Amino acid sequence: MTRESAQSSGSAQPVPLVHWTTWYGLAVLTAINLFAQMDRIALAILLQPIKAELHLSDQQLGLLSGLAFALFYALLGLPLARIADRASRTRLLSICLTLWTITTSLTGYSRTFSQLFVTRVGVGIGEAGCLPAAYSLIADTFPRARRTLATAIFQCGGTIGISVGTFIVGLLGHYLGWRACLQLIGLAGLPIALLIYFTVPEPARPNPGASTGEPVRQVLTVLWNRPAIVHFTIAYSLAGISAMGIGQWHPTFLMRSFGLSMAQVGAWQGLATAVGSILGMLAGGMAATWLSRRDTRWELWIPAIATLFTFPCAILLALSPTAWMAITCKVVMAVGSSVAAGVAIAALQAFVESHRRATAISIVIFLHSLIGLSLGPYIVGLVSDLVMPTFGKESLRYGILSAAVFLPWAAYHYFRASRWSVQNTVS
Repeated sequence: MTRESAQSSGSAQPVPLVHWTTWYGLAVLTAINLFAQMDRIALAILLQPIKAELHLSDQQLGLLSGLAFALFYALLGLPLARIADRASRTRLLSICLTLWTITTSLTGYSRTFSQLFVTRVGVGIGEAGCLPAAYSLIADTFPRARRTLATAIFQCGGTIGISVGTFIVGLLGHYLGWRACLQLIGLAGLPIALLIYFTVPEPARPNPGASTGEPVRQVLTVLWNRPAIVHFTIAYSLAGISAMGIGQWHPTFLMRSFGLSMAQVGAWQGLATAVGSILGMLAGGMAATWLSRRDTRWELWIPAIATLFTFPCAILLALSPTAWMAITCKVVMAVGSSVAAGVAIAALQAFVESHRRATAISIVIFLHSLIGLSLGPYIVGLVSDLVMPTFGKESLRYGILSAAVFLPWAAYHYFRASRWSVQNTVS
């Protein structure tokens, strides 16, 4: 029996057992993702008291919350991923976590805009080395049948970090002030850095004889010549336009069209995102674990189906007559988006050799962030401005509809990627 016929046959393959130490390593990685998201959003929550004390402008605050972090996060993602492909990933994660937690803590000592900017750059540099190395470790320590569930659990750490972090940062900032808040949540991550350095072993590479001196151009050429990766990257980026565009504008939509207060929007938006994302990630992980035993192409069919499922939900959200319907649609969309994203990232790793995985993931995350975050919110805002003379405060509905049209396009490329799934599988 050929590999293709074996992988696409209807007979289920047994799921290999995973040693408890591997699950322990995943727990540490999940904790790292939790602290990464918590440290990332902390400044955004504390912008107003920082502005009041240091007399900063909104433009300066925008640079701190956007450019200072995102620019260096994007620029250094690929170089740090190359290090993860060539050297110890656990050591890299420990160093990066130490860097961003210390710089988060140092932010609490800043007295000027320049000092805040430098510390924010440090957070971006540190976090740039997190996801590619972590995903690479998961791929090398979990068999393919368990990889999707493990990836989903890891991603849940980020969602918990956002939701729980919002509550903790708000509480500490209210009672202790923004300086003490940043100092405490920064230092809280250092024990995790020690845990991964001393207790999580670096797994052996599946192909230790592979060249570690491979130039980036050669890696990009190899990835470009695998249609499954190309279509996957297009799908993931297009879905990001809808997810980030609608996600960024949904709170404003609730306030503008339904008159909800900022406090109400914050509570319901956070709850909708947390519940929907966690349910979606875990459900997608378990479904892919079960279905991929019968046919590995389910690892791409599931994201395609889930992405198509979110399309009518996005339309209903935009046309919702009540706030409750809009919030409910957002929960359902979060479930579908999380199913797609969690399963998709795990599927990608099957198409890349171990010594190229961190680089491939870094490229996908970079393009997803660049295209999704840059175009998504802009498209929604642009369409809203264009139709505002006609529809007034309801113009955002049509901006959200414009972002929704990218979902079936993304699903199409997921299906195209599945056609090449078996031929391009390397692990």
